Amino acid sequence: MSKKISVGFVNTQKTAGRSSKIPVVLRLQNRSKLPVANMIIEIEYYNTLDGDKNTMKINTPLYPDDVQYLTLHVSAKHYGTVRMNIKRCRIVDMLKLFKIRVSTDAASRLFGESTFTIVPDYIPIENNIANYAEMGLETDDYSKTSKGDDPSEIFDIHEYHDGDKINRIHWKLTAKQDKTMVKDYSLPISNSIVLMADLNLDTNTDDYMLVYDTLVEAIASISYYLIENDTPHKVVWYDKKKDLSEVVNVTDEESARLLISLLLQASVYDEPDLSMINYINEPERYKCGHLMYFSPAYNSNLSGAMNDNDLAFRYSYMLITNKKKDDVINDEFAEVVNVTAKHVAESIQEICL
Repeated sequence: MSKKISVGFVNTQKTAGRSSKIPVVLRLQNRSKLPVANMIIEIEYYNTLDGDKNTMKINTPLYPDDVQYLTLHVSAKHYGTVRMNIKRCRIVDMLKLFKIRVSTDAASRLFGESTFTIVPDYIPIENNIANYAEMGLETDDYSKTSKGDDPSEIFDIHEYHDGDKINRIHWKLTAKQDKTMVKDYSLPISNSIVLMADLNLDTNTDDYMLVYDTLVEAIASISYYLIENDTPHKVVWYDKKKDLSEVVNVTDEESARLLISLLLQASVYDEPDLSMINYINEPERYKCGHLMYFSPAYNSNLSGAMNDNDLAFRYSYMLITNKKKDDVINDEFAEVVNVTAKHVAESIQEICL
C-alpha cells in the first residue's frame, strides 16, 4: 500500500519578507482503494547560512483514491534561503501499534524539497545623495535616463531649444536636416557609489545571525533608495567559493532584486576584510566617488589601506553591531558610522550618500 502513496511540495520556490507567513502547500495522493487512518509526515527545515536543522510533524488521514492538499504557514527569523525537505513518511494504524514507512522514491515522486528566500523588508530612508558626476570619474557605464557633461558618450540628439549651449550643436547633422540639432552628453554613473559587504562573521557568537541580518538590511535599504533616486551604483563582496570579488551593477529595480538574491546566496567566512583585500588586489578597478564599507568589525588600518590605494574620494566605515554604541570612533580617513540592529534607518539617517 505504501507504494501507492506519494507526498510532495507543490510550490518548490518562493520569496517573502521576514514578517510574512509563507504558505507552503503539500500534495498528498493515495492511489489505493483503502483509507489511511493516520500518516505522519516529518519535515526538516533549516536556513542554509547556519544549517541549524529543525523538524515538524504533521498527522493527517488519507482518503482512498484521492488527492489532498495541506497548507502550512511558516515564517523565518532571519534573512537567507530556507530549505524544507520531506525527511520521513509513515503510515500508522488506528491503535498506533504498527508503522509502515513510505518508501523514499514514493515520497519524492513529486517534489521532496521546497526552498524559500527571506528577503529584507523595505526600510524607508531620506538621506542626501551627493553628486559625483563632475569629479572626473573613469567609467564605461552611463545613465540611460539622465543627461550629463561627459563628451565621450552622446546621450541624445534633439532640435535646438532656448538655453541649449552653442558648443553642443551637431554641425554635420544640422547641415543634413536643415535645422539646428544639439547633442546631449552622457552622465557617468556606475562608479559614483560603491557599497562593499564584509561577510566575515563569528559563527561562535549567539548574535551573528542578527549581525548578518543588519548588514544585509542596511545594504538593501541604501541600494533601493539610490535606485529610487536614479543613482546607479555597485555592490561588491568576496565570494569565498569562487575566490574572487563579486561585483553587481545596480541600475534599476530588476538588478536591485538580483543583487539581494545573489548576496543572500553568498557564504560567510571567518577571515576579516577579505572583500576589501581582494578588491584592492583586483587588476582593473576604477576610483569611485564614495566607498561605503559594511563590516561587523572595525580595523583601524583598513581605512588607511583604502586611502593609500586611492579607491575613492570619500570613505564611510559602516560598523555593524547588535547593540547601540554611544562612543564615536575617530578615523583619519573614513567616517565611522555605527549601524545598529533593528535601528538601521535611525543609524544611517545623518550620512550623505
